[in-house]
Amino acid sequence: MNTTHRIVMRHTVRHVVRMSAGDYQVTILQSGNPRINVVTIGVQGPVGTVAQSVLTMAEQAKAAAQQAEQLAGFVQAEQQQMFSSMSLTLDHYIGALVAQE
Repeated sequence: MNTTHRIVMRHTVRHVVRMSAGDYQVTILQSGNPRINVVTIGVQGPVGTVAQSVLTMAEQAKAAAQQAEQLAGFVQAEQQQMFSSMSLTLDHYIGALVAQE
């Protein structure tokens, strides 16, 4: 069922000029051209529906978040291994210094 509703809003502008000269008064009314601004054109879906473009963006964001989570896990493992290697190196040099004393 196609239920397209149209809302038309009209704002009329009138220029009024009044002149008084003695006992006489002259009034000039001039209507301005109507100004129309189209805000949006389209059809609203049923309540609770989401546009396909919004669903696509949500799926892309979800995929990007999953990829970031995987990369964060990889970086965490690499940093842990680097820290462990640095600790072993320090332990070796500390042991060598103690042995020299």
